Amino acid sequence: MHCARSLSDERYLLCIPWDLRNRPESPGAIDETTPVSLGGVLVLAVVLVALAAYFGLRDRLVWAVPVVAAPPVLLMYASFMTHASADASPWPVAAAFFMLVISGATLLAAYAAQELGRRVLRS
Repeated sequence: MHCARSLSDERYLLCIPWDLRNRPESPGAIDETTPVSLGGVLVLAVVLVALAAYFGLRDRLVWAVPVVAAPPVLLMYASFMTHASADASPWPVAAAFFMLVISGATLLAAYAAQELGRRVLRS
Protein backbone atom coordinates (compact mmCIF):
# COMPACT_ATOMS: atom_id res chain seq x y z
CA MET A 1 0.00 0.00 0.00
CA HIS A 2 2.93 2.34 0.65
CA CYS A 3 4.14 1.89 -2.93
CA ALA A 4 0.74 2.92 -4.30
CA ARG A 5 0.56 5.91 -1.99
CA SER A 6 3.99 7.15 -3.02
CA LEU A 7 3.08 6.63 -6.70
CA SER A 8 -0.06 8.66 -6.10
CA ASP A 9 1.94 11.46 -4.47
CA GLU A 10 4.47 11.49 -7.31
CA ARG A 11 1.66 11.64 -9.88
CA TYR A 12 0.34 14.87 -8.39
CA LEU A 13 3.78 16.45 -8.19
CA LEU A 14 4.38 15.55 -11.84
CA CYS A 15 1.02 16.55 -13.29
CA ILE A 16 -0.04 19.66 -11.37
CA PRO A 17 1.19 22.92 -12.88
CA TRP A 18 3.54 24.65 -10.48
CA ASP A 19 2.16 28.12 -11.20
CA LEU A 20 -1.56 27.96 -10.44
CA ARG A 21 -2.38 31.64 -10.93
CA ASN A 22 -5.10 32.37 -13.45
CA ARG A 23 -3.95 34.43 -16.42
CA PRO A 24 -5.16 35.24 -19.94
CA GLU A 25 -4.85 32.33 -22.34
CA SER A 26 -3.47 34.59 -25.05
CA PRO A 27 -2.44 38.28 -25.11
CA GLY A 28 -5.54 40.48 -25.12
CA ALA A 29 -7.94 37.69 -24.11
CA ILE A 30 -10.67 38.53 -21.62
CA ASP A 31 -11.01 35.07 -20.04
CA GLU A 32 -8.41 33.85 -17.61
CA THR A 33 -7.46 30.23 -17.23
CA THR A 34 -5.16 27.98 -15.24
CA PRO A 35 -2.27 26.79 -17.43
CA VAL A 36 -2.89 23.23 -18.63
CA SER A 37 -1.14 21.59 -21.55
CA LEU A 38 -2.31 18.68 -23.67
CA GLY A 39 0.84 16.77 -22.73
CA GLY A 40 0.12 17.22 -19.03
CA VAL A 41 -3.44 15.98 -19.47
CA LEU A 42 -2.27 12.92 -21.43
CA VAL A 43 0.40 12.07 -18.87
CA LEU A 44 -2.16 12.41 -16.08
CA ALA A 45 -4.60 10.16 -17.96
CA VAL A 46 -1.98 7.46 -18.55
CA VAL A 47 -0.85 7.53 -14.92
CA LEU A 48 -4.46 7.44 -13.67
CA VAL A 49 -5.25 4.42 -15.86
CA ALA A 50 -2.06 2.67 -14.71
CA LEU A 51 -2.86 3.28 -11.04
CA ALA A 52 -6.47 2.18 -11.53
CA ALA A 53 -5.25 -1.02 -13.20
CA TYR A 54 -2.83 -1.58 -10.32
CA PHE A 55 -5.60 -1.22 -7.76
CA GLY A 56 -7.87 -3.40 -9.89
CA LEU A 57 -5.31 -6.20 -9.77
CA ARG A 58 -4.31 -5.73 -6.16
CA ASP A 59 -7.44 -4.64 -4.28
CA ARG A 60 -11.19 -4.41 -4.55
CA LEU A 61 -12.79 -2.16 -7.15
CA VAL A 62 -14.29 0.00 -4.43
CA TRP A 63 -10.82 1.37 -3.59
CA ALA A 64 -10.03 2.56 -7.12
CA VAL A 65 -12.28 5.64 -7.10
CA PRO A 66 -11.38 7.15 -3.70
CA VAL A 67 -7.66 6.48 -4.06
CA VAL A 68 -7.13 7.15 -7.77
CA ALA A 69 -9.95 9.39 -9.01
CA ALA A 70 -10.96 11.49 -6.00
CA PRO A 71 -7.76 13.56 -5.52
CA PRO A 72 -7.55 14.94 -9.10
CA VAL A 73 -11.32 15.52 -9.16
CA LEU A 74 -11.18 17.49 -5.91
CA LEU A 75 -8.19 19.51 -7.11
CA MET A 76 -9.95 20.27 -10.40
CA TYR A 77 -13.11 21.33 -8.55
CA ALA A 78 -11.09 23.64 -6.33
CA SER A 79 -9.41 25.12 -9.41
CA PHE A 80 -12.75 25.63 -11.14
CA MET A 81 -14.18 27.38 -8.09
CA THR A 82 -11.34 29.96 -8.12
CA HIS A 83 -12.60 31.40 -11.42
CA ALA A 84 -14.68 34.53 -11.10
CA SER A 85 -18.28 33.58 -11.77
CA ALA A 86 -20.48 35.32 -14.28
CA ASP A 87 -24.27 35.22 -14.10
CA ALA A 88 -24.35 31.57 -15.15
CA SER A 89 -21.09 29.87 -14.30
CA PRO A 90 -20.28 26.72 -16.33
CA TRP A 91 -17.60 25.54 -13.87
CA PRO A 92 -19.79 23.45 -11.53
CA VAL A 93 -21.30 21.64 -14.52
CA ALA A 94 -17.86 21.08 -16.04
CA ALA A 95 -16.55 19.79 -12.71
CA ALA A 96 -19.46 17.33 -12.43
CA PHE A 97 -18.92 16.13 -16.01
CA PHE A 98 -15.19 15.57 -15.54
CA MET A 99 -15.82 13.90 -12.19
CA LEU A 100 -18.07 11.37 -13.93
CA VAL A 101 -15.59 10.85 -16.79
CA ILE A 102 -12.55 10.38 -14.52
CA SER A 103 -14.42 8.15 -12.04
CA GLY A 104 -15.94 6.06 -14.82
CA ALA A 105 -12.60 5.61 -16.59
CA THR A 106 -11.00 4.66 -13.27
CA LEU A 107 -13.63 2.01 -12.57
CA LEU A 108 -13.43 0.69 -16.13
CA ALA A 109 -9.63 0.38 -16.01
CA ALA A 110 -9.72 -1.27 -12.59
CA TYR A 111 -12.42 -3.72 -13.69
CA ALA A 112 -10.58 -4.58 -16.92
CA ALA A 113 -7.35 -5.23 -15.01
CA GLN A 114 -9.19 -7.33 -12.45
CA GLU A 115 -10.85 -9.45 -15.15
CA LEU A 116 -7.57 -9.83 -17.02
CA GLY A 117 -5.88 -10.93 -13.80
CA ARG A 118 -8.60 -13.53 -13.20
CA ARG A 119 -8.29 -14.90 -16.72
CA VAL A 120 -4.52 -15.13 -16.48
CA LEU A 121 -4.81 -17.01 -13.17
CA ARG A 122 -7.35 -19.46 -14.67
CA SER A 123 -5.13 -20.41 -17.59
